[in-house]
Amino acid sequence: MKLPSMMKGWLNPTSTPERLLMDYAATSEQKYLTLLVAQFNLPLYHFLLSLSSKELAEDILQTTWLKVIRIAGDNQAHTNVKSWLFTIARNTLIDELRQQQKWQWQELHDDLVHASNLSKEFEKSSQLAKFNEAITALPYYQREAFIFQQEGFSITEICQLTNEPFETVKSRLRYARNNLKTLLGTGS
Repeated sequence: MKLPSMMKGWLNPTSTPERLLMDYAATSEQKYLTLLVAQFNLPLYHFLLSLSSKELAEDILQTTWLKVIRIAGDNQAHTNVKSWLFTIARNTLIDELRQQQKWQWQELHDDLVHASNLSKEFEKSSQLAKFNEAITALPYYQREAFIFQQEGFSITEICQLTNEPFETVKSRLRYARNNLKTLLGTGS
């Protein structure tokens, strides 16, 4: 007997990330972690790659999942697994950059260095390459907030991820957009 398509989900509901994490914490069964990795590995990697080199992003991604394996058993309820995973990845990246002494402490109001030289280089490359170069040229905190927003996080969620006040995150996003407009030559 075939079930109507609407009823199929009732018998085998799709597990939420929160449920997968709870099941993994309770049973340590690999299948739950595998489903979490399948759902979040690529977005986490993209986020880390946007803020670091390919090699460092891969290392931090692996370290992030190792931390998840260790932390998951703490039986602490995580209401938003996506935010929790991005927070672990972000903090792990910052720790590694500090250890490598590559951490950038930049003021939000710093002028962009060599903006005119960058705009000349941008004219020679494709639009996607221009956009990627412009994002890379942003100060770290602006780039981070912009990438979080592109990953679908709200300003409130970005505040929770970065432990920053709402107005600070809004300012970083505004500066990031203005700087991107300047770098891409679309600003007024």
